[in-house]
Amino acid sequence: MNNQSQRVVLITGGSSGIGFEMAKQMVAQHSVVIICGRSQEKLEDAKRKVPQLVTIQCDITKAEDRLALHKQISTNFRGLNMLMNNAGIAKRYLLAKTGDLESRIEEELQTNFLAPVLLTQLFLPMLIENKGTVVNVSSGLAYVPLSVEPSYCASKAALHSMTQSMRVQFAKSGIKVVEIFYPSVDTPFQGGHAPEKCHETGRCSSHCASGLE
Repeated sequence: MNNQSQRVVLITGGSSGIGFEMAKQMVAQHSVVIICGRSQEKLEDAKRKVPQLVTIQCDITKAEDRLALHKQISTNFRGLNMLMNNAGIAKRYLLAKTGDLESRIEEELQTNFLAPVLLTQLFLPMLIENKGTVVNVSSGLAYVPLSVEPSYCASKAALHSMTQSMRVQFAKSGIKVVEIFYPSVDTPFQGGHAPEKCHETGRCSSHCASGLE
């Protein structure tokens, strides 16, 4: 697929929450939208709701899965011109009371920081060829951390810093780098911990997202 006038986008973590909403809106704009995620069940549910979606099961924290994803897209969607690094996880814990601290930190850093960076590098030649765009979904918690989600906030701070470096480095290759800071919304990602205002209105301020209200 080499039609450069058409957006061809890959959204990680696109089977639910904000990722799925972005996928739906892009399909409505006649984009070719590929979503990937770890859960085949969630991918199938997303496909039932939006039949135009292309779904690929992939755990982006695993090198072999990233390579398989790249191979499949290189074969079938060579015109890929947007990578949206949306997948993320957040766990609440207290540093003084967590016995498996190392594994918790590693899991969140792998998902929220390392995997998006490595995936971007993997797709870089294709994005350069198609004068594409990299979109990193960050968080206001990179600036004002929520104390009970220390690894998530640290990983988003790392992604924010890396995004700034990407923007400068990739500009020479004609690639745009965009960083998205969503307010907190009531999605499955919140795991039942959405701020009270989100339940009332479906949206809230960045201060609320940071636990300051």
